[in-house]
Amino acid sequence: MQVHSWESFQSWSGPYPTQDRVPWLVLPPAFDSDRALADVHWLVEDVGPRKFGSPEEGAAVEGILERLKSAGWEPSILEGSPIACRGSGTTLFLAHVDSVPMSPGAVDNAAGVAILLELARSSDASNLCLGFPIGEEVGLVGSKRMSKAWISSGLSPLNLVVALDLIGEGNPTAVDLSRAWGSEELRWLGDNTSLDIPYLYRAFGRALPQWRSDHAHFALSGVLSFQIMTRGKDVVFTRYHQRTDNTVYPAAMMATASALEGMAMAPPPSRGGPDPALPLLGALIPGSVVWSTIGLGLASAAQGLPRARDSLADLVRLACMVVVAAIAMTALTHIGFPSHEAEQTAAATTGLPATGWWAAAPWAVGLAWGCWIVVWRALPGSGHPAFIAGLFTLLALMLDPIIALPFAAAALLVRVHPLLGLLPAAILIRPEALRELAFHGLLAPWMWPALFVLTWPAIGRIKRRS
Repeated sequence: MQVHSWESFQSWSGPYPTQDRVPWLVLPPAFDSDRALADVHWLVEDVGPRKFGSPEEGAAVEGILERLKSAGWEPSILEGSPIACRGSGTTLFLAHVDSVPMSPGAVDNAAGVAILLELARSSDASNLCLGFPIGEEVGLVGSKRMSKAWISSGLSPLNLVVALDLIGEGNPTAVDLSRAWGSEELRWLGDNTSLDIPYLYRAFGRALPQWRSDHAHFALSGVLSFQIMTRGKDVVFTRYHQRTDNTVYPAAMMATASALEGMAMAPPPSRGGPDPALPLLGALIPGSVVWSTIGLGLASAAQGLPRARDSLADLVRLACMVVVAAIAMTALTHIGFPSHEAEQTAAATTGLPATGWWAAAPWAVGLAWGCWIVVWRALPGSGHPAFIAGLFTLLALMLDPIIALPFAAAALLVRVHPLLGLLPAAILIRPEALRELAFHGLLAPWMWPALFVLTWPAIGRIKRRS
């Protein structure tokens, strides 16, 4: 197992925590990162790959029970998975025990298990449950059984469930913050943690929750739940489900433990209405502001109704721009850029061909945007940009107000300059977003140019040519 020190962690470029942000590292005084790393080593090196139902998974379960007992807890087995509670136990932290076959599973998910074991030894929280589900990799088997058995076992009703998955490299990030997370809940999360909440994760967590980790069945039963994963300089975990998943970064583990301790020590989160609140740039935009922006955007779009025909005619210009962008992006993603580790992982997990798209992404995006600007200048539009932005706003509202928000903002901003209508497209058509979509099998590189359809609002003009 490879372990990177705090100093080597700092040497990486990217969105990593550094020592000048130590104030958010609110760890229990007795927290010992060396003990946590020893537990990672035990799972990765001594136990090895922990396939569901294997002797290795069983050995991991036994070792977890022993470590919990040594820490002064009274663990038990709930539907095959270790669990330990103290106090009322209304907060539940989860970290799955198993890994996929042939993978040592350091980041997925030995580091998460080790964090919970070290919190068992050191946390000052008085009302806390720690759960270690089995069979996460084969369909959330352990956590599904655990959630069903919770009530019948006589355990206390839960206020919060947090699952750790893919922990050990980068900044801790909140994933699957569903519609249950409104202004009050997000404010509580911001007051007690320094978790990253990227816009796209917030938007899709509300509109299209993935439910890929052990919090899923608790969330579906109505408990306030989410997942923490860490995201490093490559955004995705490039060694996902691979033999090379054998490296962890202590700083990422400490940052994650700090977030958990902050939540465990805080009073239960207040429950408000499920409004579409949005954390952005360190502030919380309440749902009322989101709805107000959408309303103003639609009002701005309504003024373009008389030119609806011209706006639809701009589809021809848009088609030209998409075709030019497609030629540029396809050429660059298939000319033989060096294959990146992330591509090899994507090829193994989703079957996506490794054509060099990862390394090509920045060049492909830059060239495509340049081509788009050239065609935009050569084929000036005649429609009303706010009208098109309003159409997109209405379509996005079918998914979620937070997804509609950038389009509504664009419907207002195009009155300053049509190119400000590119706001929604710019959120997605950037290298990091495209790489992440491709890596997870959501948008193959040959489909990237389709996103230029979102540039439609920027083609028109507020006033007609005289």
